[in-house]
Amino acid sequence: MDDLEYKKKTIAHGCSFTRYDWPCWSDFVPLFNGGLAMVNKGRAGSGNETISRAAINSAMKHTQIDHMYIMWSGTDRYEMVTTDANIKGYHWQDGFNWYDHPHRNLNDDQHNYYIKHFLNIQQQYYRTLEHILRTQMFLDKKNIDYTMMLFHGGVLHFDNFHSKNEQMLHEQIDWSKFIFYNGYGGLYEFSKENFSDCYKDGDNHPPPIAHYYWTKDVIFKSDVECPQEQLNKLKNYFKDL
Repeated sequence: MDDLEYKKKTIAHGCSFTRYDWPCWSDFVPLFNGGLAMVNKGRAGSGNETISRAAINSAMKHTQIDHMYIMWSGTDRYEMVTTDANIKGYHWQDGFNWYDHPHRNLNDDQHNYYIKHFLNIQQQYYRTLEHILRTQMFLDKKNIDYTMMLFHGGVLHFDNFHSKNEQMLHEQIDWSKFIFYNGYGGLYEFSKENFSDCYKDGDNHPPPIAHYYWTKDVIFKSDVECPQEQLNKLKNYFKDL
């Protein structure tokens, strides 16, 4: 067992808004929680079923978890699973003994066929609520503190339910465990409203400076500020490449 397992740590789960090609909010958490090690398990393209399963697996696998941070992704995302090693583009998941592929690309023929014949957004939304509630119940059972967030405000809605059952399920979720921006927004809205001039050309993922202030102002609501030189580097991250 890795030495890290014997030390307190935080764990992050989510999609590419949690782990990407540059520093994300998960990388800045240690600046505001006393320097606890962060285990970042974010994965690009992940849907909420994938995120929920990964979070529950982390809770079973890791010890000394001080806090878990989960950023939920789009309700339209799904995953494909196979045991066939010959199918390209899938990733081996050792603990599960299968290969998976989260959220196929929109120009993929198989993806287009799937969303035309099998994907139902109303059901996907209901499933997202199930994934959130199941994850909360498991983390509560394991006595693990956690914080939940949204990568985009469009992930959830808080009125105009599709059904009575959906509303009842919605009411079972502990919304006090969530952090929102400006109502029920997520990192996407925060970044676009405050750091639209810092994006990398051609990329819609929040820039590092947005991730830093999301961690500082939204997650921790901290008055602590890093040195101006470091802030300038984050703000001009893509200019310095």
